[in-house]
Parts: sequence; structure tokens; C-alpha cells
Amino acid sequence: MPRFNLSPSLIGWFFYHDCERYLRYHATPEQERERSGIPVVAMDQSPTTRALLDAGIRWEEEVVCTKLAGRVRLPDGIGPLSDRSFSIEESFEVLPRLSPGEAIYQSTIPVSVHFLRNYGLDPEVHRFSPCRPDLVMLGEGSGREAELWVIDIKASEDLSVSHRIQATLYAMILDHALDLLGIDRPVDMDRAGIWLYGEDEPEPFDLHLNIRVLEDFFRHRLRGILACPLEDVPWHITSRCESCEFYPHCREEAETSASVSQIPGLSPAGRRYLREAPWNPGHSINTLSDLTRFLEIPESDEYLNNCGSLAGQGDRLRATVRALQTGEVIRNAGRSLALPIYEDIGIVLTLQKDPVSDRIYALGLRRFKGEAVYGTPSHEAVYVAENPDDCARVRREFVRALAAELAAVHDYNQGRDWGSRKSVQTYVYDTYEEDLFIRLLEEALEDPATAEDALRLRFYYQDPGVAQGSSHPATPVPFPLIVLTREIRRLLALPVPFALRLPEVLAAIPSSRFAYHLDPGDLFWYEQSNALRSDAIIMAWSGKRPEAADWVRQEISRRLLAAGSVLDGLRERVKASLVRWPENFRFPRPWDAAMPEISRLLFITEYESTIGARRVQELRGRPWALRVRDSISIPIRKSEGNFWKVLAPLDLSLFEQSKAFGYLLVPDGDAGEEAQLAFDDLRYRDSPNPGKSGVCFARVHDEIVDRSAGQVRGLVLEVAYGRGFPPFAEGDLAVLHPRFTDFTAPRYVDRLLTLDGQPGNAFIRLLRDPGGFAAPIPEPEKVVQDAEDLALGTGGFTPSQARAFRQVLTNRLTLVWGPPGTGKTHFLATALLSLVKARRAHGEQIRVGVAAFTHAAIENLLVKVQDSVDEFGLTAALPIYKLRSLRTPGGKRSLEVLPHDRADTVIGYPSLLLGGTVHSFGRLDKVLPSLDVLVIDEASQMRPAELAMVIPVLADGGRLILAGDDLQLPPVIQGDYPVPDDGLPGLEDSIFAYLRHRDDPDYSIYTCQLGENWRMNRTLSRFAAETLYGTGYAPATDVIGRQRVVLAPPTSCGSPGEEECVGWILDPAYPLVLCVLENVRTTVENSVEAALVARLTRALRERLTDPGSGEPYPATEEGDYLFWRHGLFIVSPHHAQIGAIRTHLAGVRAWEYPPFVDTVDKMQGQEAEAVIVSYGVSDVETALGEAEFIYSRNRLNVSLTRSRAKCMVFLPRPLLEPPLDLVQNEKAAAGLRHMLDLQEFCRVHGEERTFDLGWMEGAAGVRLTVLRARKM
Repeated sequence: MPRFNLSPSLIGWFFYHDCERYLRYHATPEQERERSGIPVVAMDQSPTTRALLDAGIRWEEEVVCTKLAGRVRLPDGIGPLSDRSFSIEESFEVLPRLSPGEAIYQSTIPVSVHFLRNYGLDPEVHRFSPCRPDLVMLGEGSGREAELWVIDIKASEDLSVSHRIQATLYAMILDHALDLLGIDRPVDMDRAGIWLYGEDEPEPFDLHLNIRVLEDFFRHRLRGILACPLEDVPWHITSRCESCEFYPHCREEAETSASVSQIPGLSPAGRRYLREAPWNPGHSINTLSDLTRFLEIPESDEYLNNCGSLAGQGDRLRATVRALQTGEVIRNAGRSLALPIYEDIGIVLTLQKDPVSDRIYALGLRRFKGEAVYGTPSHEAVYVAENPDDCARVRREFVRALAAELAAVHDYNQGRDWGSRKSVQTYVYDTYEEDLFIRLLEEALEDPATAEDALRLRFYYQDPGVAQGSSHPATPVPFPLIVLTREIRRLLALPVPFALRLPEVLAAIPSSRFAYHLDPGDLFWYEQSNALRSDAIIMAWSGKRPEAADWVRQEISRRLLAAGSVLDGLRERVKASLVRWPENFRFPRPWDAAMPEISRLLFITEYESTIGARRVQELRGRPWALRVRDSISIPIRKSEGNFWKVLAPLDLSLFEQSKAFGYLLVPDGDAGEEAQLAFDDLRYRDSPNPGKSGVCFARVHDEIVDRSAGQVRGLVLEVAYGRGFPPFAEGDLAVLHPRFTDFTAPRYVDRLLTLDGQPGNAFIRLLRDPGGFAAPIPEPEKVVQDAEDLALGTGGFTPSQARAFRQVLTNRLTLVWGPPGTGKTHFLATALLSLVKARRAHGEQIRVGVAAFTHAAIENLLVKVQDSVDEFGLTAALPIYKLRSLRTPGGKRSLEVLPHDRADTVIGYPSLLLGGTVHSFGRLDKVLPSLDVLVIDEASQMRPAELAMVIPVLADGGRLILAGDDLQLPPVIQGDYPVPDDGLPGLEDSIFAYLRHRDDPDYSIYTCQLGENWRMNRTLSRFAAETLYGTGYAPATDVIGRQRVVLAPPTSCGSPGEEECVGWILDPAYPLVLCVLENVRTTVENSVEAALVARLTRALRERLTDPGSGEPYPATEEGDYLFWRHGLFIVSPHHAQIGAIRTHLAGVRAWEYPPFVDTVDKMQGQEAEAVIVSYGVSDVETALGEAEFIYSRNRLNVSLTRSRAKCMVFLPRPLLEPPLDLVQNEKAAAGLRHMLDLQEFCRVHGEERTFDLGWMEGAAGVRLTVLRARKM
């Protein structure tokens, strides 16, 4: 068998390219490549490549000789430092002798045969040359034994996947080598570091996930890649390929074979899915002809839906293949909400950066039209840096020029009537230019010479990073910057292979008004990218060809002209379907807010609303067939009265999950479609009347349901007609579309502006200095003592509850951190009753307010207090009211309503408990009495702006109690905000998270964690304790700790395979079970998993005993009700999987009460004897596309902590083995680590077994690996 040469660097690059051919070609020794059928290629000797190598060497020397001067052991020798290294012997002499804070440069670490054999690799085949990490540093210790820390030096500004893999492998090899040699010097296997360009310290990153990925790669993938026939090694062309010297060979092969790699934007995972063709193994789709034949079969769209990037893309793929094969330009079914019908003034920008210094060095803008404003029909400005240090100058000139162009329109529009004002639209051609533009504005803000202009520009070209500033725009700008490639992909299929390069797109859609030709010469153009090659500017900067800077200027000018021509050509082909008119231009004014926190909250409030509206509009802009399929748009026909018949299949569960608060109702047909696409959701977000918008508003009052089929057959609608809109008549066809509504944002804005005019208000003091806000309260000691006695006696407080109550009694601010099952509601009710009783006994008034994120939470706490007043002797002494209305059955049974117009009647009450939403308190803050205590329940789901609505009712010096758990469900956040410089939660997060993370974690000032768990047994509690909450989180009593499900003997028999598998999973001795489904590929609906969940549920329904009676739940409607309310919950993240589970449940039993299958959002705060969690998603791209949702640590935590005695979690294998790109998203990476921790916990504390699911229909070849943790 041939030998292969491997190294950490090569394996890192393999993960970067995600290409098996890359690894196979490069691992084959050079002298054997030609004989093996691998092309012989020359190494890249371009100026850019040489400059990158030189820059890396210079940066390495700067780190070692300057930033770590005197702290690095350097190898002896002459010549460049980068050419030197310690021998193996020298390295292992130096490493044990390093002092804390000292490092060794270029140590040589051999890869032993034992390391390879640990992973089943043959040392004769898989050869690793000795490794040379740039730095190995001995840590300072900080309370633990000093460890060796691997640091790699990279002349890059970003931490990439290849960097992570390379440094991780160095750490693994070093740790193994030291252990093998018996050298007692531990390696830090928790983290490594990458010293990025220009930084003063290395950037650390977590190793655990990378280690797991590498170990899986060595054990299961590497041998197959190197052993399979060369022609079978998978490959695909992407934008990253051009950095590989074998790219020309692969490109030529893709062209000659008409490979599907020619499809622009086809992802590696999508290419892999077509190659594997799991619906028809052995019949790979490799060529455009293969794909054409596949797309002709009726089931093709269904098969595509099992791959994230291909789901719903059947029609688009058909159009793209046809365009590539015939040379036609084909109109896609999608709509553009961004591209305007017309603009008075258009501006095209281009920005290019140097990959060596990472500086933006070439910029250009071209304005077209606007003669009435400027006196000229067009204007162009191009800026190119003469040397690296000149980049700051060209940035300044570009920013000033762009600001001046826009200021001219702003000034022109001032004072003119609306019809005479001019609109502006700005464009870039590709997405990388959008990213560079955002970065450029950030850099310009830091430059005093351009800060003012940059701020005006950033107010207009808004991005989430604006939130970090101290001043913020008061009005949103829809689509200020349009990326042309994004709109082209949405609207057209072009005969342009591989990538939407500007020259080829220009040739495909020429403008009839302004035809232009752009020649893509090798000096400036990559084949897979629109980024400008840097060879010319490097030649200019090096002094070898100074005139090359002029070449760059000319190229920038050509690109600006070409992009403008493409815009014309695009609009000519799609204008009939465009719906947006650009707004008349003006620079947004800043919020007139004196306090930066208020300004930031105002921006976040409006930005969240803007993003929410845009997402609803994007849903309405999807192709019609997809909208109907996904119940986004619902075709209906008017019947009698308010009844409307649904004309397309409408899944009941999907409709219940996705039902909007309000809808647009438009006539069926083109006119209605155009009206809904043009509807301005943001403008009408809080309006009950559609006015002259051209649509009607509708609300669903009731559904006519066929429960046996799980379908909605009809709807009862309340319709608000627009001005001049004739009423629908019986038989009229119409369509319901989702509408974005936001009735709260205007209220938040008003309240925040009011607070801004009150310097030193309690809200701002809380945000700026929560530790200072948490001042002692001079409560008489006798009141404190009596209250504590009541809480311990009548209330039965646990030690952690008693500590939290002491904080409430003696301090103005208390954060009650209540992990799942710790009795937070009981604690709050008892604490309030004890405090009220003690103060009233000593003649003190006590008026309490309760607010929360939901009506249910408010009423739940009020009912809990109401149920306990007798025990505290407060039956007639504590009036309890819910403001405005009651929503829950318990509230309606137990509580009294205080209408808003009677709120002043309680002003004189010496004791009072008022519950209400923040909006009720906000409306009545001038009427209600000042509150001595304000309790915010579910504060981990409440954002600061919501707290601002209610905090004014708190008396000066009054107590503020916020209860929640920011490791459970967070608030819904629409924007993707950058992490603040301090790394702490920002003002877009929950008020609870914001405050908790600003407390001292070692000596808390105001945070009190409840520790005793009244819900879960020891096994379930222990996993949450070890991973999230700490060792103090444990069952409150031995009885709770020993809970287990009790199963009666089975009453029915399935197949032997089913009985064995189901019995093994349900075994009561194993409370925590992880079920890993293998060999299933689906996006959001996993039928195999749903069927297995249904069988487990059937077994539980027959065998699970009611803890109250000790008998199985009776086979009656009441029995079904009790089973689903107390016996079992089923949790799933996606509505499609919920629907699939409900369908399979209907097939295993005739339920007399509907099964409780829902999202985790509906489960928070509830509990059952057993819980089944079904993730369903087994497609990596789907998971990556919604990474922060699928990999949400908080959502998994809530799911795992609902059950008292048994939790069964289904996680398809691909979710546990995603691409390393996931680690770039910190929140998603945290969730993945929690999944992997769950897997490890079950493995360490239990046992593992794999089942073949061939006994299930449709599950041939599917395996289920079950890991179950035993009772502790």
C-alpha cells in the first residue's frame, strides 16, 4: 500500500477546504503523484503568495523578538529565525525547564507510532513528520499546576478553522509525547492560542470540540480517504479552491465533464448529497445531465428537501441547469423586496483589501443620475493607496466623498415638497464589499478626521454594530445598501458557471441602454471570486512597478462601470415584478437622548421592529408554491358571514404553531400579490386600520378543524377593510398572508424618552451601577426577624431560599437565580407574604407589584399568594388584584380584576398586591400608589426596555426583586448584535442576564442562587449541576432524589426487535437516555424518529403508572388527559417534526385527549414524570443555517429539566458531528458542547447499546445507538 505524508498543517487545510481530494493529492508524496494519476503542478509564485509568506515570517519574528522579548528560548544557529528549530532531544530538555510565562520557539515534537495506533492508523502508511509548533509556553498557574500552552503565530486577523485544527493537533501530539516519555509536565488540553496579526496577546480558543472532531476524523474518515480508488475521492469546486495549486486541474475536469460543480452557490454539503444520492444508492448525480434526469422524476423535490441547502430549490435548480445547458437567461419565481423599481440617484461602491496587511487599499464610488442635484449626470471617484501606510488617507478621502454626495441630496431635499424630493439607492456588487464597507465605517469612526462624516454615514447605512455606539439613528432605513449578486441569485438563473463573476454576468445580462464589456485579465481577476487580486498593488508598493497603482485605479473604474451596467441589465429583465419605491433621501437624525444607554435602547427597540418586519416581508416574498406548502400564504374562499373555506391543505399542528396575531387579506391574483408585496409592515405595525395601503387586515377568531385528518378546513375571520376597499362577497377568492405587528415599540420609545429627561432616575442607576443600586435597606431588625421566622416556619424555606430572603429583606436589589425545579414561585409567594405579615404587624405599610413577561406567570404567582394567605393570617388584610383582565383558568377562578379606570381606588390601601403587565403599570404609573416592592418574574425573558415601563412605580428606596434563570429561554432577539467589548450581555439581552453577569461571581452583591431542586431525581439533577449550575444544585430531599418511573407489565406485544429496543430505553433504572439515530438524512421532519417516539409513547401510555394512585392511567378520556398533563411531554424544536410525531401518534392509538407535543417554549415552567425530546434535524446544513436555534444550550437545558424521573433525548448523529465552521459561532458552540457533554455523561455513568431498526417500516439500514445513565 502506498505511504502518505501527513502534518497538522495539511489536516488543518483539509478542514478549511472541506475537500477529500485536497487531502489525498497533498498527502501523496511528490515523487509518487504522477505515477498515482495525480497531476504535476507548479507551486504558486505570484507576488501575493510571496508577500504573504514574507509577512508571516516578519510577524513571527515580531512576536518572538519584540512582544515576548526575553521570554522565549530561541534555537541556536545563523540565518532567519524562522529557519531554525530545536532538535527533538533539545526540545525535551527545554520543555520541563521552562519557567512560568516562558516559551520555547520551534520545538520539535515527534509523532509516535503509539499515537497513530491509538486511532487505528498504520504507521507504515500514515506518516507524520515531526511537528514544530511556533510557541509552547508555560502558563502562570493561577491556582492550579502550571501547564504547557500551545500557541501558533498567524499573520491573519481572523481565527480560522485551519488555525484551530493545527494548534489542537499540536497539543494532542505534545501531550502524548510527554506522557510517553514520562515527563511530568502537563499540557493544557482545555485551550490553545493563535497569535493573530497586530495583537498584543494570543487569542485563546477551546480545544474540546476540536479534539473530538480530530479523533473522529482519525478513527473513521482518514483511512477511507487515503485508501479508496483515486477516481472515487470526492471533490467539489468552491470559492476557497483557488488557493490550492491543483485548482486548474479540477476546474478543467469540471468543465469537460459538465460537473454539477458548475452550479453557482452549490455548497459542499449539497454536492455531497447529490453524489451520495441516498434515495438511490449507487446512482450518483455528478453531471448536469445526471441532475436534469433526476429533476424530471416526480419525487425529486421531496428528496431535495432532505438537504438543507437544496430544500425547496427544485425549481431554481431546474432553471439553473437549463440556463447552463442552453445559454438562456431564465426568470426565477422569487421576488426582491430590496431592488427598487427606480431611483432618482444611484451610487455604486467598490472596496478591495490587501490579503497581506488586511487593509482596505482601493475604493471607488460612481454616482449616476442626479443632474438636478449636482449639475452633472454622473460622477466617479477612485482612491488607491500608494503604500500600506497610505490606506488611512484613501479611507478618509472616500468617506468624505461619499458623505458629500449624500449631503448634497439631503440639503437639496430640505424645504422641498414631497414630490420634488430625490431618492437615493446605493449598491455594491458582491457580499465581501458589503462586509468591507461596514468595517470601513467602523475604522473611520475611530479616526478623528472622519468621525463626524462616518457617524452620519453609519446612521444611514445601518447595521447591528450601531448599537454599541453612544449615539444612534432615530429612524430605520430600509435596504440602504443592496448587494447585486444577492438579488441576481434570487431573481435570475444565468448561463454563468461556478460563480457570479462580474464579467460573465455583464455578458449574460447586458444593458440595452448602457452596454459595457469587461475583460477579466489574470492580473486582477480570480476565477472563483470577484475580489481584486493583489499582485498589482504589491508590485506597486514594493517599488518594482510603481505604475501598477494606476493600473489598479483603471480597474476600479472599470468595475464601477460594469456594476452599473449589470444593474441596468438586471432591472430591464425583472422590472415588471419589482414592487419597492425607494424613499426620499435624508440622513436619519439621532435620537435626542442625553443618556447613551437610553439612546442605545431606543435604537435597539426600533431596529428589532425593523428586522421583524423585514423577516415577515421576506416570507411573503418567497415563491408561491413554497408559501402555500409551508402555510405562509393561505388561499381561501368567502362563505357565509365571517366564514372562509381553506382551499389548500393546511396542517392543523403547523397552523397552530405558526398562527400570526394578524394577517393581510388580499384578493387572489396578481393585483393582490402586488399589494401584499408592496405593503409597508413597519409603517402599519401598530395600526388596527389598513387605511390606503391596498390590503385588508384580518384576525383569525376560530378554526373549523377536521381533527381526524389533522387539517384546518375553514376559518372565522374578523376583517378590517382599507379605505375604498369593497367588501368581499360570498364566493370571492382571497389569500391570507402573515402581517408583522408591534404594538409595544412605540410605548417603549415614549417611556425611554421620558426617562431620559429625568437625570439620575432609578432605571439608569440600575443599568450603570447595579452594585451601587443594591444598597442596604434600613428595615427594623424586629421586622426582619419576624419575617425570617415566618419564612422558615410557615414557609419552610430551604437554606438557599433563606439566604435569598435575607437579601430581599436587607437590600434594595435582589436577583433570585432560580434554576429549574428550585421552587422560585413558592419562594416569591412565601417571601412576599412573610414580608407583608411582618410589616403589617409592626404598623408599616407594604404595597407590592408583580410584573412578568407573560400573563400566565403573573397570574400563577398571584394565585400562589392567594392560596396561601390563610396560612399567614392575611385573609382580609391583603387585597390582591390583577390589572385590566384575567387570562388563565386559575386566575379566573381565584383572582379579582382591577380595571384601569378604577386603579385610583386602591391608593389609600396600607397593604396591597397588584399584578399586571409592564404595559398596564406603564399606563397607570401616574395613578397607582408608589410600590414598596416590585417583583419581576421571568426576568430572564424581559428586556431592559420592558423593565423601563414598570420601574417608575417603584418608590424611592423600594425593593426590586428580579427572578429568573438566564440559562433557560432568553427573550426573542431579532438582530445579530456584536459582542460588546467587555464580553458581557448587552442591552439587547434580558435584564436578568445583563445584571447577573455584572455581579461578582465569587462574592455576589445581589445575586442569590436557589439550589435545592424539588423536581428532578439525582441523575437528572446531576447532569445539570455538573454542566451549568454547580454542585449546590441537588434534589431537595431523598424522596425526590430517588424518584423513578414505575411501569406496569406490558399489555400488548410488538415485534421482538421493538420490544427489546423500547424496553431497553424505558428501563426505569436509567433516568437519562440519549438516543442517537444513525443513517437518516432529513431536514426538519424526521419520520423514522417520529415513528420511534410514537412507539415509546404507546408503551408509556399502556404501562406508566400514576404516582398518585399507583395504577396505570385508565383507558378513558380522563386517563388520556392525566397522562398528557402529568405523565408525559414530548418536546421538539420544529413544527414539521411536531406534526410528524402527532401523525405517528394518531397511528398507534385512538387518543381521547390530544397529545401534548409542542416546542420547548410551551414547556418552560411545566413538568411531567417523563419527557421525550425529539430534535429530528439530521441535516448538517439545516442545523448550521439555524445554528443558534438548533444548538441553543438554553433550549436543550429547558428540555432536559422538565421531567421528574425520566428523560429520553433523540439527537441524530449529524447534530453531534457538525462541520467545525460551527465553532465560529460562540453561542452555537456552547450548545454543541452541552450536547456532547450529555453524550459523555451518559457514557461515563451508564452503558451503551446499538439497535438495528430494520423492524420498523421505512427504517432499513437505520441504527439507533442508545446511551443510558443509571440511577444515582
